[in-house]
Amino acid sequence: MENLQSLASMLDLHQFTLTIILVLHALSLVPQWQHQYFNPRLVRVAMLGMMLGIGQGAVIVAAVEFSAFGGGAIALLGAAILLHGWVAVQNLLASYAFVHLHRPSALMAQRMLWAQRPLGYLSAVLTLLAGLTLA
Repeated sequence: MENLQSLASMLDLHQFTLTIILVLHALSLVPQWQHQYFNPRLVRVAMLGMMLGIGQGAVIVAAVEFSAFGGGAIALLGAAILLHGWVAVQNLLASYAFVHLHRPSALMAQRMLWAQRPLGYLSAVLTLLAGLTLA
C-alpha cells in the first residue's frame, strides 16, 4: 500500500513539474507577443514543447485512469519531463535574449543550445516508451 502511495505522489510531482514546464513554454511567447516581433524557430520550439507536454500529460492521465503504476514507466516519464524542462528553459532564455537583447540570457541560451534538439527528441521517445509500458 505504501508503494502505491509513493508512486501516486510521484505522479503528482510529475504533473506539477509538467505544469511548470508548460508555463515556461507559454512565457517564452510573451516577450515576442508584447513586441509583435516573432522568431519562427523560438515559436516552433514553444509550440512543439506544448504539444509534447500535452502528450506527457496524457500519459500521466492514462497511468492514473487505468491504475497502471509501473515503476519503470514512471521513471521513464520522469526522465522525459526532466529533459523537456531543459528545452523549455533554453527556449525561454533565448526568447528573452532575442527580444530584450539581454547578453547574459543570450550566452546561457547559446551554451544550452547544443542539447535542445537531441533532448527534445529523446524526451518524446521516452514519453512514447512510458506510454507503451503502461499499456
